[in-house]
Formats: sequence, structure tokens, C-alpha cells
Amino acid sequence: STEGNFPPLQPLPRHPSLGQLSATPQGDGEGLSSSMSQQETHLIVDRLREYKFEEDLTLVTFDDKTPQELLILFNNVLKDLSIDHDVDVRDEDPQDTAVRIMNFLPVLNYNPNVDFETFRDGLQAGDRSLIYPILVHVLSSLPSLRKRAYIGRFLTNVELPEEMFADPEIQAKHAEYTQLQQQFKETHKATDAMRGTKTQPTELKREVQQLEEERQQLKQKITKMEAKLRKLDNFDALYEVTSTLRKEQEREAVLRERMEEQEMMYKQAETRFYQVRKKLGEMEATAQDGTGEDFLQRLQEDVRSKTMICMEKLPDDINSKQQRLESVRKIIEQPAVNDYELHNMQQDMQQLSEEISNLQEQEQRAQNQGGDKLSMFRQQALIVSRKKQDQLERLQMKEEELRELEQELNEKREKSGHKGVKILKGAEFEKYANGLKLKAKQHKKLKGQLSSARAEKVILQRTEDILKTRHGDQTKFLEDLEKRKGVQGAAELQEKLETVSEQTSNVNKAKEMTLEEITKVVSKINDTIKEKKAKLAPLIKELRQVRADFAQLESEYNEKKAAYENTKVGLDADRDKLTMEVTAYMEECRREESRYHYLNAMIHSTNVMLERAVKEAAGRNKIGEMGQSYEELYKSRIQAEENQSKILRERQKQVKDDHDSNVEQARMFKSLHKLLACKIRTLQQDVANEGETMLGV
Repeated sequence: STEGNFPPLQPLPRHPSLGQLSATPQGDGEGLSSSMSQQETHLIVDRLREYKFEEDLTLVTFDDKTPQELLILFNNVLKDLSIDHDVDVRDEDPQDTAVRIMNFLPVLNYNPNVDFETFRDGLQAGDRSLIYPILVHVLSSLPSLRKRAYIGRFLTNVELPEEMFADPEIQAKHAEYTQLQQQFKETHKATDAMRGTKTQPTELKREVQQLEEERQQLKQKITKMEAKLRKLDNFDALYEVTSTLRKEQEREAVLRERMEEQEMMYKQAETRFYQVRKKLGEMEATAQDGTGEDFLQRLQEDVRSKTMICMEKLPDDINSKQQRLESVRKIIEQPAVNDYELHNMQQDMQQLSEEISNLQEQEQRAQNQGGDKLSMFRQQALIVSRKKQDQLERLQMKEEELRELEQELNEKREKSGHKGVKILKGAEFEKYANGLKLKAKQHKKLKGQLSSARAEKVILQRTEDILKTRHGDQTKFLEDLEKRKGVQGAAELQEKLETVSEQTSNVNKAKEMTLEEITKVVSKINDTIKEKKAKLAPLIKELRQVRADFAQLESEYNEKKAAYENTKVGLDADRDKLTMEVTAYMEECRREESRYHYLNAMIHSTNVMLERAVKEAAGRNKIGEMGQSYEELYKSRIQAEENQSKILRERQKQVKDDHDSNVEQARMFKSLHKLLACKIRTLQQDVANEGETMLGV
């Protein structure tokens, strides 16, 4: 297994035509049209050009490739996936090539569906029906297969026999190997997550460069400011003050963050307080105006509604969310889909949609022909379930609106100072309704009087405006008249006296109203206290009786609790002692079991060696066509090697003895060769000179 249970190594989708291609008979390029479609051939050529394996490749040149060229191209594609294939197939043994490629195909999630001999012969012969399907599979998902091949190198599980795990050293190495695999998984996931971020390295480099430039500019500014400020006499004091200011600003920012956190916590606590106070108000109202049965009935209704929501609506919502999450997770884990695979998926989806529609039509016809008697009940059940779902959603919405309104009401009550609302019932409600009716009549009466007063005010205002337009402003006339009479400022003094008297009357009225209200509030409080005392008298009697019962039960509880604690301490001590003994026995059992397996493996190995030695001693362990034993075989091989070594030593001695004479002979041959070459050149020159002489004559 090369996947190692690692998420990125999910099974890749097989190409739709791979099974057909691998099952086609062997043949050359002439039979290619019957085994592969033109579209798939185009795919191989386009992808080879796209991934720059051969940029000038065409359909004609691809079809004209020899078996060896096709095998070299196929090996280059595999070399792009793993460096293990960086070999020259022309110098490699065909057996090794077939073994190397066939062992690598499971990493690519591809099964050639042929035996090893057929696969080896097909590779050597350049069988297109064998190589083309692999190329289609690899080139269709090359980026994801690169990642798969890279991961497969490190997550390959080494299969060991079970008896080897009896060795502690092997166990430790295997555990270390598994730990390293897990560490590789985590590192690879982190690397993928970092690569999946939208931030590009170029952008990060640009941002770092910009920050470095800003840092240099700030350094220059700081240097200039220091040079400028050091000329001041009080530089040290100013520097200390600015440092203190900066620290205080930082402290202020920290305190502001804490204050925001505290405000948030305060709002949350206030919300919880409103909810608790609401429950408390409901409990008080129930205790005052209702009985325990009413309170229990209300709680049962709440439990039923909440249970209905939890049992019917919430599971559906949770299942839908989980299904959506699972589908999104599967989509994220899937490798990137290319255009070719997307086209195939769309065709498959269209085909499945047609099959679904055909099945639905067949089911409808069967129901119409057979007269399904349950169809009506199914429709009614579906309608009822939909209505029930709608009602649950409406109930949940109404409950949310009710909670919001109650929270808003509590906030307004808190602001207005009212801590609770008394629910009126019976005669009190009738009295309150009659009071509201009287107040409504009085309001209408006063409203009519106010309307008539406003109308009269409008008429008087209009009259005043008309008189002012006719006779002008009378203020100056009155001032002159007051001067002549010797009472200057009398009108202004009269206005001030009227204002003061009006304010005095208002204050007196307010005092009277305040005293009346205080008297009413005091009387109301006294009445309320009397009513509460009357209601609490029987409850206090019951409370005294309950306290006496509680004291008796508490004493009995303390006695039983003390006995329970004593018993529990003894049992806990016994249990701890037994646990320690069991742990020690289990550890001893594991050690003995490990020792047993180790000794069993050693006994098995020793028995095998002993059996082989017995057979060898008895002469029954015969091998080969001549029926030799291992001893005879090894002796014959040793004798052959010694003879060969003796022959080689004799040859070595002969070469050493003849070395000087051979060197001298080689030197003489070289001199002879030079002499003959010189004679040939001399002869050629003589012939050339004779020819020139004859031409001159």
C-alpha cells in the first residue's frame, strides 16, 4: 500500500475508456482506430505539448514513432512524476524496466489488467494498446498524480512478518517509522494550507521591501529629529516626558480594550440578568396568582414545545448541515478537475438524469395501471408533514419574537424604574377598567376645552396683530406717558410682578400635588403591607413546620452521609489496591507474552536450521539434477573458484614475465610504423617531382 491512509491519496477517477483500451488486442498503428477514439489521441498529443514533453509533436509524428521512441516518451512522462524513472531505457534491461514501471502503476491508481510477462513483452514491443491507456490516465490528471507520487514515496508501508515484531529493536524502529510518517502528514497538510493562501510570494516580497523602505525613512527622520532636539537645553527632560506620554498612551489603549471587553461582558451579564429576572417575575406571578398545578402545567407545555422542536426540527437541520459540510469537504479533498473530466462528468450527469426521469415515468405508469390504493394516504401524510413543519417554523419564529419583545420590555422597565408588573384579575381588573373609562371621558372633556382655548388664542392673536398694524407699536407711547406722569418703568414692573405671581402659584400647586401624591403613596403602601401580611401568615406557619421537618431530615441525612463516607473510603482503598495488582499482573502478562513470541520465533528458526542440518547429515537434502547435497555443491563451487583463481594467477605471471619484451616489441612496431610512413611520404614526393619534370619537358 502506497497511500498510507493519507487524505490526499484518495483513489483517482479512472478514465471511462481505460477498461476498453486495456482489453483491446495487441497491434500496431493500423489497428489504433479500432481501439482508441480520435478524441483520446488528441488528448495525449495536446497534453504532451501542454506539459512541454514535446512541444512540436503532432498527430502524424506521434503515430509514426517507433516502439523504442514511444517507450522513451512514456518513460519521460513517468520521470516527471518520480526521479526513480530517471534512467535510459536503451541501456536498461527489459526485465528491470517492466518491474520498475509495473511497481509504480499502483501508486498512480492504475491496474493494467495483464500479467507480468504480457506487460514486459508489450513494453519492449511498444504495444500502443498497452501504453496509450496509461498515457491517457496519467496525462488527464498529471498535477494531482505528481502530488500522489510524491506522497507515495514517503507513505509506503513496509510489510514485515508478524514474527519479526517479537524483536524489541524492530518494534522501536517500526514505531519510529510510523511517527515519522505522521509527522510528514502534518507537515504536508500545513504546507498545502500555506500554498492555498491567496497571498503570493511576490506580493509578500514587495510588502517586505516597502516596509524596509519605510523603516529606513523612519530611521532617517528619527536621526534628524534627535540632531535637531539635542540642541535644546532641556532635551533630557523633554525626552523623559515624551517617553512617559507614549507609555501612558499604550496603557490607555490597553485599558480601552479592557473596557470594551468589560462592556461586552456587562451586556452579556445584563442579558442574562433580564432573562433570570423574567423567570423570577413569572415565578412570583405564579406563586401569587396561581397554584403549583398551574405552574407545573405551564412547565409541561414548555417542555412539550421544546421537545417537539428538538425531536423533529433540529435533527433535520443538523442532518442537512452535516450533509452540506460533508459534500463541501469531499469537494475540497478532490483533486483539480480538468476540462476533459468535467465534460465526461456532465455527460454522465445528463445520462443519469434521463434514467431517473424514465424510472419515474415507469413508476407513474405502474401506479396508474395497478391502482395504487396508498397514493392518497401518502399524499395526505406528505401534506400533514409539510403543515407540521411550517407550524414548527412559525412557532419557533413567534418564540424568538416573544423573547425579543420581553427583553425590550425588561430594558424599558429598567430604564423607567419599574421592577415588576402585577397581573390584575377579577374585581381589580374591573376597577382598573372603570378607572380607565373615567379617565378617557375626562381626557375627551379636557381635550375639547383645550381645542376651544386654542381657537380663542388664535382669534386673540389675530386681533392683536390687526391692532398693531393699525396703531403701531404702543411701547414708546407708554414710555412717554410714564415720563410725563413721573412713573417711569411701571409697565415693566407690572409685567415682572405678574410673572413672579404666576411662578409662585405654580410652585404652590406643585407642592399641593406633591403632598397629595405622597399621602396616596403612603396609604397605598400601608394597604399593600396589610395585604401581604394577611397572605403571608398561613405561609409562615407552613414554613415553620417545613423547617422542623427539614431539621429532622437533615440530621438523618448527615448520619447516613457519614456512614456512606466511611464505607466509600474502605471500598476505594480496596479498589486502588486491586487496580495496582491487576496492572502489575497485566504488565507481567505482556512481558511474558512478548517473551513467548520471541522464544517461539527463535525455536522455529532453530528447528528449521536443525532440520536442514539433519537432512544434510543424512544425505537426503539433494538439490539439482545431479542429486548433490549442499556440502557437495558448495565444495564443487569452491573447487571451481580455486581453479579459476589458479588460472588467473598463471596468466598474471605470464603477463608480468612478458611485459618488458612486449613493451619493447610495441616500441619497435611504433618505430617501424613511423619509418614506413616516412618512406611513403618520400615516395609520394618523388612521384610528384617526376610528374612536374615531365610536364615541364
